[in-house]
Amino acid sequence: MRKTFDYLRLPLHGILLGVTAVALCQLAATGKAQAGGFGVREQSAYFLGSAFAGSAAGGEISSVFWNSAATAALPGCNTSSSYSGVFASGDEVAQAGLFVTGVPAVAPGLTPTSTDIGRDGFAPSSFVTCQLSQQLYVGLGLNAPFGLLTKPDNSVWAGSPIAITSRVFSVDINPTLAYRLTPELTIGVGAQIEYFKLRLTHGSFDGLVGTRAFEATDWGVGATVGVIWQPGPATSIGLGYRSAVGVDVNGSYVRSAGLLTPPVSADATAGVTLPDELTLSARQIIGPRLAIMGTVEWQNWSRLQNVAAVGSGCGPTGACEVLNLNYRDGWFYSLGAEYAYSPTVLLRAGIGYETSPIQDHTRDILIPDSNRVFVSAGASYKYSEQISFDFGYSHLFFQDAPFCIASPALNGGTSHCNAGTPAGAVLLRGSADNSADLVAVGLRYKF
Repeated sequence: MRKTFDYLRLPLHGILLGVTAVALCQLAATGKAQAGGFGVREQSAYFLGSAFAGSAAGGEISSVFWNSAATAALPGCNTSSSYSGVFASGDEVAQAGLFVTGVPAVAPGLTPTSTDIGRDGFAPSSFVTCQLSQQLYVGLGLNAPFGLLTKPDNSVWAGSPIAITSRVFSVDINPTLAYRLTPELTIGVGAQIEYFKLRLTHGSFDGLVGTRAFEATDWGVGATVGVIWQPGPATSIGLGYRSAVGVDVNGSYVRSAGLLTPPVSADATAGVTLPDELTLSARQIIGPRLAIMGTVEWQNWSRLQNVAAVGSGCGPTGACEVLNLNYRDGWFYSLGAEYAYSPTVLLRAGIGYETSPIQDHTRDILIPDSNRVFVSAGASYKYSEQISFDFGYSHLFFQDAPFCIASPALNGGTSHCNAGTPAGAVLLRGSADNSADLVAVGLRYKF
């Protein structure tokens, strides 16, 4: 009888992973990224409801994304799948600069001077874990740790020569292994096998500068490692690390003819180091129904400085296009609580704050990211001993996001405005007003 019971359950984790795989393959991008830079934090409907407080401390197997030791979070075999909708807006308003005023008098300014670049998106993720012995557990995660889609309502607005469409797409395959050294201490390791795709398009400025497009892909590898310490039945502390993943995206760079730019069609390569991150989380039960959680996360975005697409057909320097990113490290902090409303219903809420890797003086219209506050709520419903459903919601409040982009040729080789930038070198100055709502549903199944 047990063999029949197990056999009937086995297809479900395949269905969950299969649905996630299909969704990832069909995903053009994940909307406007809702972690710093172009990172995607929406990996769990369960933890979205607590603003990701406690995300690396175990308790639910989607914690594996932040901490591979969470592969041993639950006994037996388990699956967890989440599907997150990202509903974003990014209203950009250009207020000054050559592309708006036409001064200096090279060409008339462009209109309109405002647009919404935010696009809704979808972020799936799935995890499966299985206990092999009293101490040993294995798992597999399938998710999209990086993603972005920005596209203006009007493709010829004043900022179009700098950027029209920005697309980042990734798929991460994450096999994991965890071992219980003692009943209190668990360690875990994993591998990251990651596919990364980038597409950037730029418009023309009155025929002087041609349109440009760069599309490229690559695979990269990395690792994960983590530890969970449970000094008592009411306390869980987790520390997880996801390594950097280096990719040399290779593809095509095309530039149309302009009065100041000759046409180019070339193979081009850009080296990108996707950031590593370290997450520390804790979970403390403080009563028969109440638990509190917290998370601190560091992301090494300062690995991304100037990113150049280089090709043999792009002139004497070989640089087809250079992105002056100049990111700093990002930080995320959150606190949350979980309340057992009944034996079948868990309620949770949380608040988080994230410092963006993009500062005012390095912001551009490709990714007009800024510091933000998460306000979250969620719930879980235990339908049966095997099946549970999760729901999470967050609203993100972004700080104002001013931007200023200059001509590198007139600004010391950088596109970032600074105190010494001549007025005639400013191409676009303005600000972005961002907001986002995140909604996630999840299904968990215990064999």
